[in-house]
Amino acid sequence: MKKEESDLGMDGFDPMAIPGSRVVSQRARRRPEADTPDDARRERTPGARKRTDDPAARRKKPREAADGRPAWLRALADKRLHRSLGVVLVVLAAVIFIVTISHLRSGAADQSAVEGMSIAEMARQGVPVDNAGGAFGAKLSQWLFADGLGLGAFVLVVWLAMLGFSLLRLVKVRFWSLSAKCLFTAIAVSIVCGLLTFNSDSYVQWGGVHGHYVNEWLMSVGNALLAVAVSVCLVGVLACIFLNEIVSGYGSVAGTVRRRRERWRRIHEEERERKVRIDDIENVDDDKELENRAEEPHTPSRTVEEKIETPARVVPVAEPEEERVSVPAGFDIDEEIEGESEFVTRRHTTDDTAADEHEEAEAEAEEETGADTSDAEFVVRAAGAEEAFAIDENEEDTDPQADSEAEAQAEEDMEPFDPRAELSRYRFPDVDLLRSRDDAPVINMDEQRANKELIEKTLLDYKIPIERIEATVGPTVTLYEVRPAEGVRIAQIKRLEDDIALSLSALGIRIIAPIPGKDVVGIEVPNRKPQIVSIRRVLDSPKYRECKMRLPMAIGATISNDIFIADLAKMPHLLVAGATGQGKSVGLNCILASLLYKKHPSELKLVLIDPKMVEFSLYSKLERHYLAKLPDESDAIVTDPIKAAATLHSLCIEMDNRYQLLKLAGVRNIEEYNEKFVSRRLNPEKGHQYMPYIVMVVDEFADLIMQAGKDVSTSIARIAQKARAVGMHMIIATQRPSTDVISGMIKNNFPARIAFKVSQMVDSRTILDSPGANRLIGRGDMLFSINSVMTRVQCALIETSEVEAICDHINDQIGFSQPFLLPEIPQEGGGSGAESGMVDLSCRDPMFDQCARFIVTQSTASTSMLQRRFGIGYNKAGKIMDQMEAAGIVGPACGQKPRAILVDSITIEEIINNA
Repeated sequence: MKKEESDLGMDGFDPMAIPGSRVVSQRARRRPEADTPDDARRERTPGARKRTDDPAARRKKPREAADGRPAWLRALADKRLHRSLGVVLVVLAAVIFIVTISHLRSGAADQSAVEGMSIAEMARQGVPVDNAGGAFGAKLSQWLFADGLGLGAFVLVVWLAMLGFSLLRLVKVRFWSLSAKCLFTAIAVSIVCGLLTFNSDSYVQWGGVHGHYVNEWLMSVGNALLAVAVSVCLVGVLACIFLNEIVSGYGSVAGTVRRRRERWRRIHEEERERKVRIDDIENVDDDKELENRAEEPHTPSRTVEEKIETPARVVPVAEPEEERVSVPAGFDIDEEIEGESEFVTRRHTTDDTAADEHEEAEAEAEEETGADTSDAEFVVRAAGAEEAFAIDENEEDTDPQADSEAEAQAEEDMEPFDPRAELSRYRFPDVDLLRSRDDAPVINMDEQRANKELIEKTLLDYKIPIERIEATVGPTVTLYEVRPAEGVRIAQIKRLEDDIALSLSALGIRIIAPIPGKDVVGIEVPNRKPQIVSIRRVLDSPKYRECKMRLPMAIGATISNDIFIADLAKMPHLLVAGATGQGKSVGLNCILASLLYKKHPSELKLVLIDPKMVEFSLYSKLERHYLAKLPDESDAIVTDPIKAAATLHSLCIEMDNRYQLLKLAGVRNIEEYNEKFVSRRLNPEKGHQYMPYIVMVVDEFADLIMQAGKDVSTSIARIAQKARAVGMHMIIATQRPSTDVISGMIKNNFPARIAFKVSQMVDSRTILDSPGANRLIGRGDMLFSINSVMTRVQCALIETSEVEAICDHINDQIGFSQPFLLPEIPQEGGGSGAESGMVDLSCRDPMFDQCARFIVTQSTASTSMLQRRFGIGYNKAGKIMDQMEAAGIVGPACGQKPRAILVDSITIEEIINNA
């Protein structure tokens, strides 16, 4: 009994024994099972609720918050989780925005890789992609933009960004309202943009696949008016949904503009008032100063300090009875002339020694030349109440540019420079060297009528009425211009490409829907008996003979049998691609022949790179006339990939040298430079010379890339980006039109492209960024694209015997004493020079000492550092670097890394003095 009373507390009082007690009710709610005194004591003991007699029961019992929520639900409400999720959403929105923007620029170049391979395959094969997000970014942007909602994909970026900012507590949004608005906006933007670009042939479809097919379904259900009406309704609904945002945005912009106008108006008024106050103050000060000076007595002599400190002012005083003239401060009275009170003053010099030396020099000059070489004299005359100020300058008029003008006059008297004078007896090849073929256009009317009837029947079978059909017969293809009836959708005709080819039993047709500049649909059908376009017909045409292009390329004939000529100087580079045996080599020979027939050897130089060793071998006879090569090369045609890389590097040096000449001449391109040189306004003694055009032709570019790799691609990239202004142009041909060969860099810098027949549509998209090359019939049939404008051309035929005849005709004539030599490639670091002991230190460069002292003060050394610091060329800088390596000042070259410095400032002086 005592033990029970001690457990109950002082005096045996137990508050839980009182019925209705507050303590009883609270503890009863928390622990209804605590009925015994032991349980009550454990309840009162601190930490009793954390202990339990059954550990297993404690492990199985779920943890609950104070409000009864489970732990996982409490974790979802954690602010740290919200911030982390917000950052993830914002970063995801930024990534999607970047890869989608990059897709607009590089989507066409990456399409073949994205559509044909997965991300793992692209990573495994090392396929290059131009998208900023790599292979994953290209796939994601293709799925969201091209295959998805088009521009509506950017609404997804807004949605993710707003949710992220909301979780970061930066903005407040309503999730369901924002999601519904963004979903409807994305769909509406996709449909409207899909309608605007429905008939566009561009690779970028602004409405995506969703917008295109929705509009196509609307047009199939009704007509074009239904699709337009739906788009207009969607735009109206969007305006209603975002009416508040539009009104508030307009009000904010209008208020900002109003406040800025008011601010500028207030600033202008304050500035105007300030200027008025300043003018008033200056006028008052001038009046007071005039009054004070009028009252001062005349002092003819003043000290030097007073003359310096007093401002130089001439103040006339109008007193009729006594004429007084205030001498300007800083001037001495040298002479007084009677009668008119004339004062002749000269400028005063505070430094007496300098003044004496100056006066002695003037006196000597006067004795020698008899002329007054003093400074300008100020003569002040006072007559009555008026003053006259005159400046008498006794300097002898001389022209410092007399010599230069005399030289310019002498140059004008000389005859213009003739670049053809050295080979004045050169005769251009004659068309009689070419084979004469009977290739006059022949029209088979029966075939045309049959094809016309079959096209009409096929279109009517699919319930497509037409108004008329017109045919334009070409050498290999006939173009049928079909005018559909009103209400007919062009997409219906375009989908029947294979059906029309089947009905005509043709090898392959190509539909142009519509023809640019016309209101008709073009259907190109191959002729049953194709004709040959001879190179003689092309080169003997008046269009080619009378053309004024700088680098004319006569390629062949169009569908309308017109001679097709393009200017390589305006392209400025050309990409030729196609499958094997479809006419690439013949096309290159046609281009070279058209250049040889038009340009003099002094006006054109060719650099031919032929990894196959057989395509350009006939042109080796033109070595002393048209070819350019490295100085130490025996073969004019480059066939070794290693030598090809060296040749391209040398061309980059030639490009830089030409830009230096353009800079010195003050011109912007080769035409202006040559015009100045021909008119003898440039001095050859200063390094100026006539610049011929340089055309580089690379055959089998894929093989060259496989063997030479990065060295070739880097040089080609530099030439393609910069060489246009200095008259250097490039033609690249390949039979493997894949993305690893025709990369995005080449496609961006080669806007002019020729596509011969290919086997797959993806190859056509790689070359032309659009299908069509897979529908060609081969044997010279090609698509010429420049700035996305395509023309179908039948390439002219030139045989090997004709090329040989042209080369023999040129070789039989007197040529230059040597080929056009490209600049030497300097050895970066002691390659063949320093390491083999071929550097002669006894014949050091005059700038060796200066460059050596500069290099020692740096942490590393490189040839480019000498170029930038001393403004010298690459060849001279490389020579000085080789001499410093031979002298032990710098270490050998380590690839692309700078050289190491091997000596200090004390040792370098010993080396320079002992050398």
